[in-house]
Amino acid sequence: MFENCLATFKLQLKISMKNKIVFLYSLIIPVVLMFVNQRSDYKNMNIVYSFWAYIVVTTILNGFMMNVISLRENGFLKTLSYMIGSKESIVISLFLEQLLLIEIQILLFNVILSLFIKPLAPIVFLYGFLVTGLATLLGTSMLSVLFLLKIKLQTFNTITSIFFLVGIVLLNINPSGIWGYISTAINPFQLVTEIYLIPYSLSALAWGSLGLSFGYLIMGFFILKNISIKSQLSRV
Repeated sequence: MFENCLATFKLQLKISMKNKIVFLYSLIIPVVLMFVNQRSDYKNMNIVYSFWAYIVVTTILNGFMMNVISLRENGFLKTLSYMIGSKESIVISLFLEQLLLIEIQILLFNVILSLFIKPLAPIVFLYGFLVTGLATLLGTSMLSVLFLLKIKLQTFNTITSIFFLVGIVLLNINPSGIWGYISTAINPFQLVTEIYLIPYSLSALAWGSLGLSFGYLIMGFFILKNISIKSQLSRV
């Protein structure tokens, strides 16, 4: 199983590195917005974590989920599953490849921020590296509910575009009170941001985010474990 995961991981990584459009949405746009808003108080880590969350969520959508839906629609997911003998190996490989790209993009974002706007302490780099693994797993689990729709790639592209626009609009918005709870429950950008903020906050919202995380992780496990490998070309 390990050899199959590694082979699939390497293949998908080569494909992703050639697809530069992925980095336009998940890295270039946050960097541009960072310079546009360089007068913002970057001592407040909420802003930095919001950018991290944007990178995580957009890469999940435009990377992992896009790859799974594309492979399934083209029939390759079914073919590879039969060849390898396990669809779980393919899903794990795609997830790990996505995680690596996210870690690289957040590292590059932090380096650019440190060089041109506000130096970040080494502990921030380490914190981002460690917590991003959990944030990526959580974001993938939360967004995996889209697999239940069994939509075609074209429809998913439309949904992804909407997510990108919503993510940009919500980058510097931190709802509080009841709206904070609602946003955290349904907005992956907000939930991932709250995960980064947990060590800095003992609020009810932080603990609620932790509880939601366990729920989404369980949901994501069952959805990904039972994901269909059949092409959905006959669907919308």
